[in-house]
Amino acid sequence: MRQEWSPEDVVACWTLVDGDWDLVANKSGPTRLGFCLMLKFFEIEARFPARTGPCSASAP
Repeated sequence: MRQEWSPEDVVACWTLVDGDWDLVANKSGPTRLGFCLMLKFFEIEARFPARTGPCSASAP
């Protein structure tokens, strides 16, 4: 995962787009947020996180 993010990069990489909303439509509450984070992480890294727990301090 990148360590340095510009505001434009954060918006471009972590914003949900039309197809993403279709995938999260049946989720609710914390499940929805967690699913969104996993979805965008997978899009950026082409893998799922290796472990659970808090994000690193450098996360956007």
